[in-house]
Amino acid sequence: MEFADINGTSLGSAVDKVADHLKDVWTASGTFWNRNWGVIHDGCHGDDFILGTLGFLVPFVMFWIVSLLFMSVDAFGFPAWVLKHKVQPNEKVTIPRILHAARVAFTNQMSSIPFLLIWHQLELLRPLDYGRTLPTMQRALVDLVACVLIEEIGFYYTHRLLHHPLLYKHIHKKHHEWTAPISLIALYSHPFENILSNLFPVIVGPLIMGSHIAVAALWYGIGISTTCIVHSGYHLPLLPPPEMHDFHHLKFINNFGVLGILDYLHGTNKLFVQSKYYQRFRVTFSLTPVLTMYPDDELLEEIKKSK
Repeated sequence: MEFADINGTSLGSAVDKVADHLKDVWTASGTFWNRNWGVIHDGCHGDDFILGTLGFLVPFVMFWIVSLLFMSVDAFGFPAWVLKHKVQPNEKVTIPRILHAARVAFTNQMSSIPFLLIWHQLELLRPLDYGRTLPTMQRALVDLVACVLIEEIGFYYTHRLLHHPLLYKHIHKKHHEWTAPISLIALYSHPFENILSNLFPVIVGPLIMGSHIAVAALWYGIGISTTCIVHSGYHLPLLPPPEMHDFHHLKFINNFGVLGILDYLHGTNKLFVQSKYYQRFRVTFSLTPVLTMYPDDELLEEIKKSK
């Protein structure tokens, strides 16, 4: 049976038109990206090493773009409305401390270059796709989902390993100098931790999947941007919520993963689930701060005392 609107057009026909329109948009989008990728590919003369280097430059650049945006709030309180969305608003951050974190992060980026050069050679065992034609969007989405799951496994177990008493004191403790994290400390760590827990879980996904270098670069950019956001300490509308990792910095235990899947399976999220942080751990679409929507009397009392 056909359902017709007031103009006599069947619902099935309308759905078909919408589907055809979305298909056209999908195809046009693919054409747009292929055309622009072709320009980049030709500009690099199709050289695998140059294209791979550009791919690794994406997270380097994205880290500073995202971190500098949050740094303007941490250091200068601009824009002021963002301050209302601070997860731990009683924490004061000084400019000298911010600059120190920036120096450590930059040093880690520079010290990771030799590792990335070695990694590029290892790709010969399972080469990425450096072709002039991009994969289909369906394949790109499959690769991105796989990379997210692979990162969850890699980060959870390496991160939890770094909390072992034999390693924590000498390596991971540096990262936990910040009990209320800011975006910059996404790369504020011991150089060994930076390679083991920050780099490895992210770059191994495209290698396992044999992804196209453009998809790999997109994943690297998404990975570092998300890491900066969840370290920022600000719960902003439409952005990934920082409460899960912020709770980890506050309590030093619980929440060792990225997605929370392995924390749930291993029971390393029990304190978090019982806390007020868990109630606020959701993507919001409102400019109303989550502390207002889900008040925490104990935290608000600490804020009053700090003023």
